[in-house]
Amino acid sequence: MADYKAIGKAFLDFYYGRFDAGPRENVASLYEPVNGMMNFNSPDFAKGAQEIAEKLRSLTFQTIAHTISTMDIQPTYDNCILIIVTGALKADNDPPMQFTETFLLRFINNSWLIINNVFRLILHG
Repeated sequence: MADYKAIGKAFLDFYYGRFDAGPRENVASLYEPVNGMMNFNSPDFAKGAQEIAEKLRSLTFQTIAHTISTMDIQPTYDNCILIIVTGALKADNDPPMQFTETFLLRFINNSWLIINNVFRLILHG
């Protein structure tokens, strides 16, 4: 596989840059249009770019900034890329919160698209 670490890092820079700059539903175009799945701090998932865009539009914060602490990137046996991220995010005037996020990317029609995505806040207490 091509340089999977460089691809993963470039993907994260693009994804979080686009998410933070808004409108955040624009990242829905980075998901596989029909079968891409996203969990956003919930066991329920949105499937397909349209449902994912709707879910992202429904989030109540106005501003957000992600700071990545760690990123682990691996190639898979079937030529996908698995990425696990930890970091902090700041939404509106709330204090920074820790998060973890996992992406599974697949190369489809000359683009790396998100097949699966799971986001979780790390809440203490």
